[in-house]
Amino acid sequence: MANTTTKLQTRTKLKMKKAIYTLLAMSFLAACQTEDVSDLGKLRTERDSLNTVQKEITTRLKEIESKLALVDSNSNLHSVTIVSVNPQPFAHYFKVYGKVESNKSINLYAETSGRINNILVKRGQNVAKGQLLAEIDASILIQNIAEVKTSLELANELYKKQSKLWLEDKIGSEVQYLQAKNNKESLDRRLETLNAQLAMTKVRAPFNGVIDDIFPKDGEMASPQMAMFRLVNLSEVYLTSSVSEAYVGKIAVGTPAKVTFKSLGKTVESDVVRVGNFINPDNRTFEINVALGNDLNYKPNMMASVDLQDYKVDEALVVPTRLVMETSSGESYVYVLEGKGAEIATVKRVIINTGVSYDGQTEVLSGLSGGENVVDKGSRSVKEGQKVRVVILAE
Repeated sequence: MANTTTKLQTRTKLKMKKAIYTLLAMSFLAACQTEDVSDLGKLRTERDSLNTVQKEITTRLKEIESKLALVDSNSNLHSVTIVSVNPQPFAHYFKVYGKVESNKSINLYAETSGRINNILVKRGQNVAKGQLLAEIDASILIQNIAEVKTSLELANELYKKQSKLWLEDKIGSEVQYLQAKNNKESLDRRLETLNAQLAMTKVRAPFNGVIDDIFPKDGEMASPQMAMFRLVNLSEVYLTSSVSEAYVGKIAVGTPAKVTFKSLGKTVESDVVRVGNFINPDNRTFEINVALGNDLNYKPNMMASVDLQDYKVDEALVVPTRLVMETSSGESYVYVLEGKGAEIATVKRVIINTGVSYDGQTEVLSGLSGGENVVDKGSRSVKEGQKVRVVILAE
C-alpha cells in the first residue's frame, strides 16, 4: 500500500510539472511568433498571468500531496472490529448433575412360590394395566379347588334339607341344622381362600408400561423374594439432582432449568417441579426434581447436567467476557471508540464494574451507559488514545 501511494505521488508531481513547463513553453513560443518584442507591456501582462497560474498549480500540488500523505498515514492504522453495547435480558445459571428417575419403574415379584409354567411377554414389549405376564404352576391348587367344590355341593344340599326340616317342619334338632350351616360356610371360606391363592399364581402388570427386563426362565422356580420382571413407564420420568444448601433461597418450584444429555446430544428447556425440605447432613445438599418431556429416549438412571437459573435481569449491559481486561491494580476495563459511525476512531480505556458472568457474557454494573462501541477483535493490541480503522463485518 505504501509503495503504491509513493508511486502515485511521484507520477502526479511529474505530470503537473510537465503541464506547467509545456504551458510556459507554448506561451513563450506563441508570444515570440505573434507579438512584437517592443510590446513589453503585453509581455509583462502575459508573464504575470502565467505566474498566477503557476502559483495556483503549486498550491494544488501541495493540497494533493497533503491528502496523499494522509491516505498513506491512514493505510498503516491498526484495524479493529466492534461490539455495540445495548440493554438486553441477561440471566445467570449454575451447574449441577442428576439422573433420570421414574415413579413407575419397579421390579415385579411373584406372590407365591412355585414352578414357572409360562412367561407370556418379551423384553421391550408394551403391556397394559392388568395384563397377564406369567403363570406359576397351580395344579395342586386347582385339584384342591375341585375337591372343595364337590364337598361344597354336598354341603349345600345338606344345609338346604336341614334348614327345611328344622325351620319349616320342626323336625330334627337345632344342632344338626347348625352343623350343616357351619360346614357349608366353612367350605365357602375355604373355596374363597383357594381362589385367592390361585390368583396369586398369575403375575399381572400393575400399570401401563414396558417390560424392560425378564429375570427367570420358563421352568425355573419363583418365590416372593425373587424379582421376575422390571416394568417401566417412560411417560412419567423426571430428573433428580442434589443442590448445595448455599442456593436454598434461590431455587423454588418453577425455577428455569436447562437439562443437557451428553449421551443424546441434546439440551431441553424445563423447570423445577419439586424442592426437597430436607438438608442431607452428610453433604449439605437438598434434592430437587426437574420435569422432563415424554421422550422414550430417556432411561432411568441416565445421567445429565442441569443449569439452574439463580439470577435474571430484564435489561442489562453485557460485554463478551473475553474483552474484559484488568489493570495491575485489579480494576476491570474495556476499550471503547470515541465517536460513532466514523471509519477512523480514537481508542479510549474505560474502567467498569462487573457483575456475574455466564456463557461467555459478563454483566457491566457501571462504567458504560449503553450505546458504546467496544473494541472486539484487536482489543489486545491497542492502547489509550490510539487511532484505529473500524472494520464492519458482514452479518
